Amino acid sequence: MSWTIGRMGSHTAAVMALLLVPLTLWTASTSAQTTTSSRQEEARKFAAQAEKAFASGNLKLAESLYKKSLEAAPENASLLVSLAAVETRLGNLEASQVLLRQALRIDLNNGPAWMLLGMNALELKQDDEAFADLVQATLRDEQNPRAHNYLGMAAGRKGWTEASEQELRRAVELDQRYADANFNLAVLYLRRTPPLIELARRHYQRAIDLGTPRDPAIEKLITAPVAKTISELPASAPLP
Repeated sequence: MSWTIGRMGSHTAAVMALLLVPLTLWTASTSAQTTTSSRQEEARKFAAQAEKAFASGNLKLAESLYKKSLEAAPENASLLVSLAAVETRLGNLEASQVLLRQALRIDLNNGPAWMLLGMNALELKQDDEAFADLVQATLRDEQNPRAHNYLGMAAGRKGWTEASEQELRRAVELDQRYADANFNLAVLYLRRTPPLIELARRHYQRAIDLGTPRDPAIEKLITAPVAKTISELPASAPLP
């Protein structure tokens, strides 16, 4: 089975927004830094502006503002993850990875950093690295459905069908409205030998009900005899 990450579609911004530093939950590590209160306030100000720029789709301005924020608080792991999220949205995956590794040197338990590192690795087809990073993401944030979905995709890339199914099902259990995890489960069940048509149909319909665009290849297969070829199946859902 060959699983590939999809295009960085219109839903990516929603995922990346989850990684941005919540200004009302400024990390404890910030208060422990040696920067003065004025420097901390400066970092907050630029981060707030960066978050607004990101939300409005002005990624280059968000990038510039996060860099200014980091000048005032260079050891803030959450800010590094936020800037890395912007770099990922800009397509600068290698730059994002550098920032994420820097964040993890400061805070090894930073779940968003591990997850985004794994997502970048999936996009770069670095399958071993993606799997290892996403395992760490689920260990640090076991209740994060997206981390389990991406780990399921990474396991599928490596041909580990049972592990892939386990992680995708966990994603659906954690978020019953997670369309992409349902779609990925439908693909997985259709790629079984023999295909598990009923399970595939159930998860595909659930994905459609949640807003996933219809896929002609899947619809042809779930209405065809079990022996029908699955060579034209899509690989997986795009990154949400």
